[in-house]
Amino acid sequence: MLRNFQAAVEDWDEVCAALGAWEAQHLTSDDSGQTAQQHHRWVTELVSWGRLVQQATRQPEFPDKKLAARVNARIRHLEDKLALWHGDMPLAEQDRILQAAFQ
Repeated sequence: MLRNFQAAVEDWDEVCAALGAWEAQHLTSDDSGQTAQQHHRWVTELVSWGRLVQQATRQPEFPDKKLAARVNARIRHLEDKLALWHGDMPLAEQDRILQAAFQ
């Protein structure tokens, strides 16, 4: 059962990782609100799934502490994406994150 859980988390993590390339291609060049709305829905859904997984990995008896740490880090990463693309982050902070992400 743990193997299947780990595989599902890997699939979720791959989708999360692939989002960066999509952002670089679409969000940095497309000013349409529709693209931003779609992105917001995707990231929100990925965070929701991640939090569900996080509940399982936070249990004291969960054996894979490295996987739990990866889930926590990925959720923080997704939350940063929401703040960067959809929040009221100062422009200087937005530029710093974008430069770090796309270099």
